Amino acid sequence: MKATDIRKIREAGFINEAQEHAIVEHFKLDREGNRFLTTVGILGALLVGAGIILLIASNWNDIPRLLKLGVGLALLLGTHTGGWALGRSGRHPVMAEVLHLLGSGVFLANIALVGQIYNLSSRPPNSILLWLAGVVPLAWILRSKAQHILALTIFGVWLGLELNQRDSWLYFAGEGRQFMLYALLGILFAALGLLLGQSKFPEFGPPTEKFGLLATHLASYPLTLGFFYGSGQVAPAAWAITGVLSGLTLALWLLAVPRLGVIPDRQWRWVWAAAQVGLIGLVWLGLTVEGRYGGWETHRLVGPHWIAVPALFFFCLLQAQVGLIRRSKWLVNLAMVFIGLHIITAYFQLFGSMQTTGMMFVVTGLFLIGLAVYLERKRRSLLKRMAEPVTALSV
Repeated sequence: MKATDIRKIREAGFINEAQEHAIVEHFKLDREGNRFLTTVGILGALLVGAGIILLIASNWNDIPRLLKLGVGLALLLGTHTGGWALGRSGRHPVMAEVLHLLGSGVFLANIALVGQIYNLSSRPPNSILLWLAGVVPLAWILRSKAQHILALTIFGVWLGLELNQRDSWLYFAGEGRQFMLYALLGILFAALGLLLGQSKFPEFGPPTEKFGLLATHLASYPLTLGFFYGSGQVAPAAWAITGVLSGLTLALWLLAVPRLGVIPDRQWRWVWAAAQVGLIGLVWLGLTVEGRYGGWETHRLVGPHWIAVPALFFFCLLQAQVGLIRRSKWLVNLAMVFIGLHIITAYFQLFGSMQTTGMMFVVTGLFLIGLAVYLERKRRSLLKRMAEPVTALSV
């Protein structure tokens, strides 16, 4: 529910102005209107940070060493102090968030600055890991969702650098197959988000889950492309990395399922968890199958990508249904976007054979019609159960 919905209820005469204000303040619905301002502010912070870096870089040789360090430290302290002051006043929460984000960016610039001045280790993953160590506690101290998402993004960047660093224990090789590890990481983040939603830090739950699902969809999309499976072998360490991450992901989902209070139907809780396990299976398919079929013509008709296309398509349908149950527009919209993308991908991989394409569309259409009837029945049953007393709901 949004602040505009409460306003409509007040205009209809069901509540007065004081009650409207109390409801909006209690559920913090006014923050919905600040999303645009937050986005603009974040873009502004990124531009300011990039501009400062360019200005310093253009006059690099003329700036004394101590002055470089002093300016970097002053910017770091100044941005976070300004953000803390604005946040404490409570009058400008968006600007406080922007200043803290700018401070996190300046922290990375200072790491690079110190490393360049004193000729420290030029190993990029170490610098990113140090940046992550500075951002993570800040996110939890400030209870900042923006800093939390930044920390998750930084972790992904660090992992990518380590996977491609030849002297790293995590060296992966097979650049294309690295997508599978990010898909697995996205599944893990989705479970972590559900667990955080039931913890002492519930505000971090939804953004973590959304971030994970988005990463899962993006990283698993290459599985639907025939040429992906010919991207070469991976390093031996990749199997250990994937195995450990798979085990951790399964453990988190087992912990998350009993706490899935956002899904009142226990059957759908386990269906949603089983769908995540299916995605883990697809990840291993992407790692193990090479699929050297010898040309575009055979790629159109056979190959492991024709396992991934319907599997991911079905996962999107399940996500859309879960989104309806949870009344989450974001889950439904994300599922619809990737349903369309998978349909387009399948069509172009079949392009050139009208008979094959037509048969595929007929089979898929019949399947969707049957699935729609089944899901509509489940939806009605769920709404009926939700209308019953709370004690009658399954837990």
